[in-house]
Parts: sequence; structure tokens; C-alpha cells
Amino acid sequence: MDESLPGLGPLESAVLDVMWGAGEPVSVRSVVDSLPGRTPAYTTISTVLENLRRKEWVERHRVGRLWFYRPVRDRPTYAAQRMSGVLAESGDPRATLLRFVDDMPPDQVEVLRDLLSDVPREEEA
Repeated sequence: MDESLPGLGPLESAVLDVMWGAGEPVSVRSVVDSLPGRTPAYTTISTVLENLRRKEWVERHRVGRLWFYRPVRDRPTYAAQRMSGVLAESGDPRATLLRFVDDMPPDQVEVLRDLLSDVPREEEA
């Protein structure tokens, strides 16, 4: 991951990215072994995972003597929450959405159209 997630440092973001890619709970060792282009110390990653747990990004459970960690939310949920926050902060969600859709590639616009066609209007609900 090239950019840090808001509120997280670069190593925290990289660890979370590894966890999202794993799709299952991970041990400290598996995170250490999976970090691309890095060879951080086991204790460093253990500390990072505990910091992420304290910040409520991950949760953990113990199996034998090992802790296994998993993200609290998946990547699409996190992205959707960020998008909602940006819209709320924009001051003009309608204009922001319009500019967002104007910048979308045509294939993504079609996906959006398909998704919206399944959402009933408020008066229909």
C-alpha cells in the first residue's frame, strides 16, 4: 500500500492491507512474513497489531499460545464509510456526487446505474 489510511501510520496501513488480503485471522508471524519489501521485527509488528486493536481497527483471539488478529471491518465497508464521511464534510453532497460520477470510468458508471436501479425511491418504499 502506497498511502497511509487516515488516522494510521504507514506501517499500520501496510499491516491492515496484509490482513485484508489474507481474508482470515492472522498471526503476528504471518503478518511479518507477508509484508512486501519489509523485514520488520516480530516485536514491532506485535506492537503495531496491539495499537490497531487499541484503536479498534482489529480484534484478536487466542489459539493455544498465539494471538490471531482480524480486521473489524472489511476493505469495502471501510471505503464506504470514508466516502460517506467525505460527502458529509463536502458542504454540498449533490455537487460532490456529480463531480465524482463525472470522473468515473464508463464501466463504473454502468455498475452504479445497475446498483441504483435496484434501490426503490423513498415514495415507493
